[in-house]
Amino acid sequence: MKNREKTKKFFGGPQRAGIRGRSAKQNQRFSAPHSTDRLFLLILFRYCPLSCLDFIHCPIYGTVKKGNFMLKRDTIYQELARRIGSGVWKPGDKLPAEPVLCRELGVARVTLRAALDQLADEGFLSRSRPAGTIVTIPDAAKKKVLVIPADSSGQPEISRPELYIIPGIERRCMELNMEMEIINSVFLPPELPENYLGVILLACDFNGREKILGKVRSLNVPLVNAHTFPHDPQVTGLPSVLTDFRSAFLAGLTHLTQMGHRKIGFVMNKWKTAEKRFDIPMREFPGFLKKAGAAFEDRFLIQVPRVDADFSEELRALLFSDDPPTALYAYSDYFAMTCCNLLKEWGVRIPEQIAVMGFSGYTSAALQSPPLSTVDFGYARIGRIAVDMLRQHEQWFGKTVPLVYSPYDVIPRHSTDFFRMDFSGNAKRGGRKIQDTSCKTQDAREKFE
Repeated sequence: MKNREKTKKFFGGPQRAGIRGRSAKQNQRFSAPHSTDRLFLLILFRYCPLSCLDFIHCPIYGTVKKGNFMLKRDTIYQELARRIGSGVWKPGDKLPAEPVLCRELGVARVTLRAALDQLADEGFLSRSRPAGTIVTIPDAAKKKVLVIPADSSGQPEISRPELYIIPGIERRCMELNMEMEIINSVFLPPELPENYLGVILLACDFNGREKILGKVRSLNVPLVNAHTFPHDPQVTGLPSVLTDFRSAFLAGLTHLTQMGHRKIGFVMNKWKTAEKRFDIPMREFPGFLKKAGAAFEDRFLIQVPRVDADFSEELRALLFSDDPPTALYAYSDYFAMTCCNLLKEWGVRIPEQIAVMGFSGYTSAALQSPPLSTVDFGYARIGRIAVDMLRQHEQWFGKTVPLVYSPYDVIPRHSTDFFRMDFSGNAKRGGRKIQDTSCKTQDAREKFE
């Protein structure tokens, strides 16, 4: 009698009240497969000793091994986890659509979703309606990228290239479900944990004796320098992301000459630094300009010893001379924006009286008044390229030193949007003499106040 009651209870017999909220037909359809499989298992375990079982497969419970039940969703979970762990599906890959996986694995969608949900809860999958199901990495096992900025103490923050490269690194890491960390070279540890993919260095103009080079090399991890001068790869021997500064400088110069400018003033860093950046020795500079269609005079070159140095007197003397340039071409967007502020203070109209061209691609250049034309290096893109180089380090780490050139773009904006026409027949002559209206502007302001 007791065995009969146990059998009825195991089979889900007449004493079952069904599931609340379902009709009798739904309850019958819901419980029928379970009853069939329970009967199958009861007969199996009644007449087959467990010691004789290696494993069997059941439509609902999946695998039964030595008396242990594994739900079908668990076997699907294990299969999906195996594909992720073995690299069949890599981080960032999108899984096939659920109907495709259901047909491939031979399961219902509800079973597949249960396994997918479990993997998502554990951090191996990211599921969203627009993006689909994406392979990710749990936080504890996430790869990390370590960024080491240059020591730019005393330099205005807006003029530091790493300010514009780091957002590109961070964005790319987020897309790949990786983390980015920033550290000062002073606090760099002697070794890194295994989950660090590598190091991105943001420094340039090396002489080979810097302490930071010894520190990063001793880490023995993939390393990319993402902000370099042309000579840096030979000095450091590091994989690098470069910009062809010489060609980029020529492209900006060509934009000015195409707008009718022949006499162009240059606001440069000290030439020792500028010629290393542009890869143009000073003795070749006049010929370089002539080839581009521009004239050169020594007085048109303003050298600024430091980024934060005041060059207003030199610029004023050049602009208000009898034969001023018609355009200014700056070493960086920071110098160009400083020129624009001074010109507006002196009452000089941009670009009608003088055009201004930058060279960097700072995001703030477009916000100037007027918006600043520039040669854009694509700093954010440089950061993304550096991360992708680290991802592919198996192809080069310990084998070769890759050098990747990042593209640049000439971005014409309002600061150069005025075509200079010369009807005098003398193409070498500069612009008309610029009147210094700064005093008049100050007098008018005082009267207004």
